[in-house]
Amino acid sequence: MAKTYNIGLDIGTNSIGWAVVDDQNHLMSIKGKYGYGVRLYDEGKTAEERRSFRTTRRRLKRRKWRLSLLREIFEPQITPLDNTFFLRQKQSSLSSKDNRKLYPEMSLFNDRTDTDFYTQYPTIYNLSRDLMTKNKQFDIREIYLAMHHIVKYRGHFLNESPVSSFKSSEIKLAENFETLNQIFNRAF
Repeated sequence: MAKTYNIGLDIGTNSIGWAVVDDQNHLMSIKGKYGYGVRLYDEGKTAEERRSFRTTRRRLKRRKWRLSLLREIFEPQITPLDNTFFLRQKQSSLSSKDNRKLYPEMSLFNDRTDTDFYTQYPTIYNLSRDLMTKNKQFDIREIYLAMHHIVKYRGHFLNESPVSSFKSSEIKLAENFETLNQIFNRAF
């Protein structure tokens, strides 16, 4: 006559416990051993790690795309002025002793040294500030470098509206400065 039995399972995140019992909930023996045990295995992994790699790949691909669009916009104006500017910019991170550098003796600009540029603008933020506040004619390459920094680290083109749908207007900050201060003070 066949014995009736029940199997109890405890399924966890990285183990499965089991027991074989009879109808009175007493452990049964199977081939001389009690019928219980546990199987351990590696814990399941989430897709978080893969997702972070995928996100990084997409972010870098989009950054490269944005920078290529920026270069496409500025290249017609910069190339007649300095035809090797973009090549030197790409190789500016390489050491002058690196064999891959095509112009080891040249700086980022063809008409001045890097020392002159970095003395005038120690950081890219100094350049951006001067572009916004000083009323003078700037070198197109300086404008490109400031835009390059913004687009590379902060820019995005998530809004799919065409450029023609945006309206630009003159901001009269001096006239509205007092009102802005009052609004700011009320907020705090």
